[in-house]
Amino acid sequence: MILGVILSFSRRKFTVIASFLGVAAGVCMFAVRMYDPRGMNIMMIWINRWLVVTVAGLSLLSLLAVILASFFRGKFTWLAGISVLSALVMVAMTYLVPPVLQFTREFVYFGEAGISTNSMLRALGFTLGICVCLLLTLSAYKVHQSLNTAGQGYTFMILSVMIFAAEYLASSMAALQRLKLLKISDSFMGISVFDVMIWRGENPNAFLFAQLGLALAMLIFVIYTHLKTSRVYPNRALLRKEKARLRDCRRWSYSLCAWGFMAAFIVTVLHWYDTKPPAEIPPEPYDISDGVISVELAKVSDGHLHKFSYVTPGGYDVRFLIVKKPAGTAYGVGLDACDICGIAGYYERGDDEVVCRRCDVVMNKNTIGFKGGCNPVPFEYEVRAGKIYINVKALEEHEKRFK
Repeated sequence: MILGVILSFSRRKFTVIASFLGVAAGVCMFAVRMYDPRGMNIMMIWINRWLVVTVAGLSLLSLLAVILASFFRGKFTWLAGISVLSALVMVAMTYLVPPVLQFTREFVYFGEAGISTNSMLRALGFTLGICVCLLLTLSAYKVHQSLNTAGQGYTFMILSVMIFAAEYLASSMAALQRLKLLKISDSFMGISVFDVMIWRGENPNAFLFAQLGLALAMLIFVIYTHLKTSRVYPNRALLRKEKARLRDCRRWSYSLCAWGFMAAFIVTVLHWYDTKPPAEIPPEPYDISDGVISVELAKVSDGHLHKFSYVTPGGYDVRFLIVKKPAGTAYGVGLDACDICGIAGYYERGDDEVVCRRCDVVMNKNTIGFKGGCNPVPFEYEVRAGKIYINVKALEEHEKRFK
C-alpha cells in the first residue's frame, strides 16, 4: 500500500531504483546467512534489529518531509521528500526481503518428499501472496496518482506514512530493548516498552488493517470525485477523453478494493485456517495396578498415534503417547512434550505423520523414543507378554513439565 503511494508521490525512477537496491541488499543478506547460518546468525539478528530502528527513523523523517512538501510545494522540499522516501524504501526492502525469501525454504517440511502435493500448494500460495502484494501496490499507485494534483493527495500520503511510522516505531522499541538500549520498564506518557511489546504481539495485523482502511477511504473519495466531469469542453473528443480517464480511475479504485479485501482475507481467514490447532486426540483408557500402567499391544499396533493421560498425586496431568514404528515390531513411547517446544504436544496428520503442534515439524516415527530434536521426551518402559508396562514413577519424574 505505502509503496504504491510513494511511487505516485515522486518520480517513479527514484523509487524503482531504491527498491532494486534494497532487494539486492536483502538478497545478499539472505545469501550470507544461508552460506554460514551458525556463524552469521547472531550478527544478522543484530543487523535486523538496527534495520528496524533505521526504518522507524527514516519513516519519521519521511513524514516530516511530506508535511513540508505539502505546505511549501517548492522544488527543494519536493526533492528532499523524494530523497528521504527513496532511502526509506531501500532500507525497508533490505529488512523485508530476507524473511520473505526464508519462506521459500519452508515449502518442504521435514519428512516430506521433495515434490509433493503439500509442497506444491505451499509454493503456489507463496506465489499468489506475492502477486496480491504487487497488484495491491499497483492499484494504490494508480488510485493515489489520480489525487496527486490536488491537496488531497498529500493528505492521504501523510496519513499512510504516519501509519507506517507508527508500525515501525512500535517494532523499534522491541528492537532497542533487545539491543539493551531501552529497559522493558521504560515508559513514555504512561505507556511502557513492555505494554507496547505485548500490544504488538496481540495485534500483529493492526497496522495492515489501518493501511487497508485508509485505502478504502481513498478509493471511496476517488470514486465519488470521479463519477462525472463538471468542466465544459470545446469538443466531444476531449469530453470522451476525460470520461475515459474518470472511468479508468474508478476501475483502479475497484481493483484496489478487490485486492485489499483479498489481503484481509489472507491474513484473517486463510491464516486462521492454516494455523488453527488440530482437534485434540482424547486420552485412551488403560489398566493400572500397584503403580504400574499396562497397555495391550493389540490396541496400539495399528500404526496410528495413541495418547494417554496420568494424573500424578501432585495434581499434574502427564500426557504420554505410544505409536507402532513402521519398521519391524518396535514401539515409540514418549511424553506428549519435547525439550524444544515444551508441552505443546503432537497430533496425527493423515495416516502416517506425527506433527509437533507448535513448530509443525513432522516426526520420523522410527526416532520416537529417542532423545534429540523435537522428538517426544523418552522415559523408561518395558514390553513383555503382549503389553507395554510403565511405572508411574517414570511419569512422575516429568510432572513439572506439565505444570
